[in-house]
Amino acid sequence: MFSLFVKTANATYNFQEKSGLKSTAGTLGYNTSSAAPNIDQSISNGIAFVLSFLGVIFLVLAIYAGFLWMSSQGNDTQIKKARDILINSTIGLIVVSLAYAITIFIFSGALKGFLK
Repeated sequence: MFSLFVKTANATYNFQEKSGLKSTAGTLGYNTSSAAPNIDQSISNGIAFVLSFLGVIFLVLAIYAGFLWMSSQGNDTQIKKARDILINSTIGLIVVSLAYAITIFIFSGALKGFLK
């Protein structure tokens, strides 16, 4: 009985090889090697994390401003505060998005032609 358990435990299903996910990811252009990512990939992952976090902050501020506005009951100072929060958070999101777009433009196309 114990030898039967040991034989079945060794015959485990290798999900990574048999599911087809690795070949699909490779077809879509994702890195499927098990090697450590290079410094460019690490920086890119860090920037993506920070931008995702800023998007969450914008969402929380927009929900908070909407809650203030809806619960103001006609109080003009609370409506002005909610409107200011919403406008300032939208401006912040636009500034961050433009800074990211300019950075991508500079590092992807403009400098490659200039540095060759």
